[in-house]
Amino acid sequence: MKFVKFALAIVAFLAFQNLQAQSATAKWAPLNEYHELLSKTFHPAEGGNLTPIKNSHDALVQKSEALDVATMPADLKTPKAVENIAVLQKLTKKLSELITNRAPDVEIMRTFQNVHDVFHRIEEACNHPNR
Repeated sequence: MKFVKFALAIVAFLAFQNLQAQSATAKWAPLNEYHELLSKTFHPAEGGNLTPIKNSHDALVQKSEALDVATMPADLKTPKAVENIAVLQKLTKKLSELITNRAPDVEIMRTFQNVHDVFHRIEEACNHPNR
């Protein structure tokens, strides 16, 4: 019986933590939209298929431009997040330029990896502002 109570307490605690730690993408629609397109294009690229990002780089730039810190929820707006949003926008434009100018796939993938890494730094800064 003690084990059941203990297990229920853990489940309740984890559920509460999950509710409290709603992700940044769930709280800010433009970040979620950027993330959705990033996921659809980055994961194939990891496997060597750059066609999705080559076909969607303009849309990714548009989604990065929609990341306006003026409309960012206040509880997500940390100095690190704001700084990294600017970096993400710049890198996304650079990625698009590389694709437009038919840069080597290695260079495109290196920049795309940087875009991906910066996106995750934004999520981290929003979700855990004290780290």
